[in-house]
Amino acid sequence: MTSDVVGRQACALRYGAFLWHVDQHLALGLDGEVLRWCLGPGKDEIAVLSSDVWDILSVVLLYLSVHGALKTTTILIGLVYPAWQLCASVSTEQAGHTSDIFLRAANNLCKRLLLLDDINEDRLPPANLHEVQCIRTRRQDVYCLPHFRVLASSFPLLIFIENNQHVPEEFRNESALLRTWLSESGDFRQGAYRNLDVIQEAFENSLEQMDETTGNLSDCLVAGLRILLCDVADADGTLSQFRLRAWLKQETRCKNV
Repeated sequence: MTSDVVGRQACALRYGAFLWHVDQHLALGLDGEVLRWCLGPGKDEIAVLSSDVWDILSVVLLYLSVHGALKTTTILIGLVYPAWQLCASVSTEQAGHTSDIFLRAANNLCKRLLLLDDINEDRLPPANLHEVQCIRTRRQDVYCLPHFRVLASSFPLLIFIENNQHVPEEFRNESALLRTWLSESGDFRQGAYRNLDVIQEAFENSLEQMDETTGNLSDCLVAGLRILLCDVADADGTLSQFRLRAWLKQETRCKNV
């Protein structure tokens, strides 16, 4: 580890290039092995990485994604969604600095892979127009089945994080901003309207997990869905859970006709 940020990034890019060449010499590539490690023996290790390590790891992951060695869906399933799940359910006893670092790194990866369409000015991939196009092309798998079902079911976790008082306000605000950006993304909304039944299932399952003591959180879920679906609301500006479910079912039936 070096305190020189530029030198650290350059080293990470070289390591990414090395792993990309390794990927080219493997019959099945690195992708499947990386995903199995992230969800298996590496799960606990990833959750406690320091911010300095994440600075390097993020560069390596982005490089491998741009060059096709890692699927965008692999990074989301292996790293991003587990971070959301961890911080959505974190309690006072579990709260800690490492989970906050994990969340910030995961949100940053999600933003760079799904939202950014320009060349990065911080020397991180994508560093040119070709790499931008590679990122945009590979993110399309995220919005198609079967992965979109995984994304939709994980999306409410951002709302849980926003309302989890055991997560520092700074990180809750970052998660809220990421959710808003995703909701307003044309790719995300197209995926949602193509798969309204998947959106219905994801939010209904989240609402069913709520109990009488989490009424405010239920309202937040409904509000989050309103943003995703372009603020479909009642005349008084509200959207009740009952009307929300009825509207989703109606839209899903129309889509399937």
